[in-house]
Amino acid sequence: FLHWELEFADLFAERGGFDLVIGNPPWIKVKWNEQDVLSDIQPLFAIKDYSAPKVIELRNGLLKESRRAFSIYFSEYTLASGLLNYFNAIPNYPDLQGVQTNFYKCFIPRAWEVGNKSCVVAFVHPDGVYDDSNGSLLRSKMYPKLRRHFHFVNERLLFPEVGHPEVFSLNIYSNKESNTFEAISN
Repeated sequence: FLHWELEFADLFAERGGFDLVIGNPPWIKVKWNEQDVLSDIQPLFAIKDYSAPKVIELRNGLLKESRRAFSIYFSEYTLASGLLNYFNAIPNYPDLQGVQTNFYKCFIPRAWEVGNKSCVVAFVHPDGVYDDSNGSLLRSKMYPKLRRHFHFVNERLLFPEVGHPEVFSLNIYSNKESNTFEAISN
């Protein structure tokens, strides 16, 4: 974690923050995925279509028999739990209450915080923030700052790792609030 206000103390003292923040934040959902962890330890968890009771039985046996498996499993669980607790903590990200935790969503309000009063923020990110049923608080802060919304579908696989159907956009925000924004969609 970077403490922006300490690392760039002179900039914050002189200007109140950054003039411009741009990026493509990671589009990664923060969640505990037991199946992925178990599959890394024992690939049969990914290959076989075990029932839930069978997975529990095999998991418990694996964790009892192998110190290495036990260590990996609980290390991953601790990491995922810690990240979820940090990113879902209201004091850390008050605008994201009730929203599905995804790293890119955390970048948006943080960029506004490290920007000065007239800062411009430009991010490429998925459109989930605009249709999340629990995202009204974030949207209430986002729309007054939104200046441009360029909406795309990954039809030509410009980002092959993202996949074909992913809807994303280039969004330009400003800390100078307004009642209007422009949108372009393909």
